[in-house]
Amino acid sequence: MNICCGSKTKRIIARLPKNNDQFFKEIKGIPHYRINYSDLTTKTMDEYLLWLQNEKNYSAASQKQRISALSSFLKYASGREMASLGAYNAVSQTQTPKVPRTVFPYFSAEEIRILLSIPEKEGKSDSRDVTLLALFYDSGARAQEVCDILIGDITFAKTSTIRIHGKGNKTRELPMSSDVVKLIKRYLAERGKTLKDNRDEHLFPSQRSDQITTACIRNLVCKYVTLAKSNHPDYFKEDGYSPHSFRHSKAVHMLEAVVPLIYIRNFLGHESVQTTEIYLRIHQGSVSKILKERKAETNIPNTLEQSHPKNQDIPDFIQNAR
Repeated sequence: MNICCGSKTKRIIARLPKNNDQFFKEIKGIPHYRINYSDLTTKTMDEYLLWLQNEKNYSAASQKQRISALSSFLKYASGREMASLGAYNAVSQTQTPKVPRTVFPYFSAEEIRILLSIPEKEGKSDSRDVTLLALFYDSGARAQEVCDILIGDITFAKTSTIRIHGKGNKTRELPMSSDVVKLIKRYLAERGKTLKDNRDEHLFPSQRSDQITTACIRNLVCKYVTLAKSNHPDYFKEDGYSPHSFRHSKAVHMLEAVVPLIYIRNFLGHESVQTTEIYLRIHQGSVSKILKERKAETNIPNTLEQSHPKNQDIPDFIQNAR
């Protein structure tokens, strides 16, 4: 969209998605080079949203993005041109449809156990796979973070830890479970690697490179989830499992173990606790699902199930005065 503003000697041109141009040309009869701030009214924005929804079949998220882009430009312009203030207020107050929250798939504790039992314990590749999947879950790390782990990031001690290189060049030290430590030690021994001599090498190489890729991890997860579904049809009922499902699973299981949310935030490396709060909703959803599946009884006392008197619509104090 080209928005022209200011005096004859000064014009501000903003280039926004072409769909805006199409709307003004087809619905309002205004070519893109004639669009002005005064054309952006509350009524026009409501018509624009209906057009995006009904004519362009845009999702709620896409509609929100279009309004957000326009609002951002007008906010910028409002600091330079008073004429844009009315348009900015109209656009920023536009009520966009709510974007439905995505319910992400995660594994139950039993499904994690099944997944980790699938890779054979013989051969370097299979040993790598089970170690990678186990560490994936144990650390709650993102796929790229697992790819970036160096052998030197591992510390074996009374409380063994691993250094995770997160977003924004931020690192965090995480404790490792004894089972994962055993897997890593065996895996390194099979590769002939030590913490002292191979510190700068990546923990998980691929067959073609010294560093595994996120695409390779995605293929591994897909491979073992497919096998798990085939061998255990009563489990893995969700669609869309991905490497991130291990991270989601770890967060939900920590909540189920009553770990405080602030610790989960630090463990996952979230910038804000608000990002972590999504797991509270998922956790509550899993509780409701379990109660429904198990058809938990309420055990209401019999005294509360007694029939009410016939004249229930008459208050007790009037009944007693009769």
